[in-house]
Amino acid sequence: MIDRLLAYAGVDDRYADAFGAPAVVSTDTKLAILQGLGYGVDTEAEAARALEQQHERDAARAFAPVYVVRAGEAEQLPDALRAQLGPAPELGYYDLQPGGETVRVIVVPPVAYVPPALDGKRAWGLAAQLYSLRSRTNWGIGDFGDLGALVVGASKAGAVAVALNPLHQLHLSKPESPSPYAPLSRLFLNALYIDVEALAGKHAVQLRDIDREPLRQAHVVAYGGVAAAKLAALERIFDAIDATEAVAAFEREHPAVRAAAIYEAIMEYERARQETVFTWLQWPVELHDRNGAGIARFEREHGRRIAFYIWLQSVADDQLARAASAAPLEIGLYRDLAVGVDLASADVWCDPRAFALALSVGAPPDPLNPRGQNWGLPPFHPRALTDRGYAPFIELLRANMRHAGALRIDHVMGLKRLFAIPRDLPHAGAYLNYDFEAMLGIVALESVRNGCMIVGEDLGTVPEGFRERLAQARIFSTRVLLFERPAEYPADSVASTGTHDLPPFAAWWDGEDIVTRERLGWIDADVAERERREREETRDRLRRTLVEAGCLAGDDDSLTGLLAAIYRYLGRSPSRLVLVQLEDAVGSSEQVNVPGTVDQEPNWRRRMPVELEELPDHPVFRAIATVLSEERT
Repeated sequence: MIDRLLAYAGVDDRYADAFGAPAVVSTDTKLAILQGLGYGVDTEAEAARALEQQHERDAARAFAPVYVVRAGEAEQLPDALRAQLGPAPELGYYDLQPGGETVRVIVVPPVAYVPPALDGKRAWGLAAQLYSLRSRTNWGIGDFGDLGALVVGASKAGAVAVALNPLHQLHLSKPESPSPYAPLSRLFLNALYIDVEALAGKHAVQLRDIDREPLRQAHVVAYGGVAAAKLAALERIFDAIDATEAVAAFEREHPAVRAAAIYEAIMEYERARQETVFTWLQWPVELHDRNGAGIARFEREHGRRIAFYIWLQSVADDQLARAASAAPLEIGLYRDLAVGVDLASADVWCDPRAFALALSVGAPPDPLNPRGQNWGLPPFHPRALTDRGYAPFIELLRANMRHAGALRIDHVMGLKRLFAIPRDLPHAGAYLNYDFEAMLGIVALESVRNGCMIVGEDLGTVPEGFRERLAQARIFSTRVLLFERPAEYPADSVASTGTHDLPPFAAWWDGEDIVTRERLGWIDADVAERERREREETRDRLRRTLVEAGCLAGDDDSLTGLLAAIYRYLGRSPSRLVLVQLEDAVGSSEQVNVPGTVDQEPNWRRRMPVELEELPDHPVFRAIATVLSEERT
């Protein structure tokens, strides 16, 4: 009965490991996952009773809570729903009341939106980590003003898109936790990206006494100093203006912002009392319930501070919109949706029932990670999504398609399944399944409604047939030069030399990633030497390929020549979109993030070695832009 309840809950009792061999989930892991999903069972008898209760719950309804159907296939719906919808319902969401029950019908398109710039054409874009941008005006971290300048520069160079790291809201009260993949909220923006210089100028507020020069000169982003300086400046501007109307207007359009603002205000208040407070679970118990009396009292007592945090989001949203429209790009901003949120996040605090709080998303063991990966992010609860007509998922997609022409979905396999790890068994897990066709259909619907193409980050362990189904739905695949031959890429794909978790091409070419792993103690000297020899052989083969393809002159040993050749080679691939990593565009060899490290490397902190104002004339950038414009027309 445990296995039957597990199947009912959508959890696989086995999976193929990294070598294709079957891995069987232990009984302890099964029970822990079931408990994490709200089924409090420890024995076969308890599992039988729990399964019977679920069947009784389902039988009590005449209809399922939600139906997702393709346009033109309404005949799949029960008669009572078809009668209310009519014979040919348009794309969209229909909340019906058949027989007194609440039912949502979602009519979805067969494919996602594909922009005209890529419909039968090939183009290129620029990919950057926004925080890493260095300019003469920012305060030690890239901001939305810098983004606008990057959009202008990319447009002039012939790019159609500017791709970015996740812009999700991070913890202002814990600024030294900068990973954009463990955010405070995926619904709102990182306020540290606000261009305070532009905002102060708009409102004629003086900031000369706030010393930002040390922040500008720092080699890496000094998040603590940046947050202190920017918050001081933003508080001064907020105090100098009447933001009442702006706050009210933004909250009317985005009601969920109040919860995120309350969270920030409480966290700021509690950390001022005790610095060891890192999560809402450490708050006084009366503040745990978003809708409780304790929160209502806090809102009355701290209304102005809550308004300040709402205002920050209104400013960030306005500046992002302005940056997106700073120059004509055929696609525009290419945003990134992280796979999850931190357990200590505002999203989880506000809506805990939407998540399986006792589980964490990760990955099973593989040769590079023999103990597996645990990302510390609670997954959406599958039953919560269906019971609520996928409302949390829909809200998430819409929030991240704002001001964007493309959206990358991190670990897109999560539309079908996520590797769920019990918090009490951190090195065990099983795959938790979702209704893939429903999730895929909703993604396609929001893509069409928002005019936003979808890119799936489909690297790693991919289920059989998964990429083929994404391709049918016109979800673009992610292809990386270091993993596959460019000539074999599918047309509906986005190609690049690497990702934020891989070394820039110059670092890979010189073997600096091997040096890093040896320094971290992950490989010994003998292994490092063997990998260097193998890398040299791979590099020689690639160089011969570039020369034979006419991409590289045989006597050209310059970094500029090499990078231009690599992007010419990549530019000849069938991929409709090639992304140029900004690190490559300036010849940098510093890796954005070294997976598996926390404090050993300055992850998510490294700044570009070149100021943004110098980028258009940088010889590497100009060479790459030239070859891609030649190859992609």
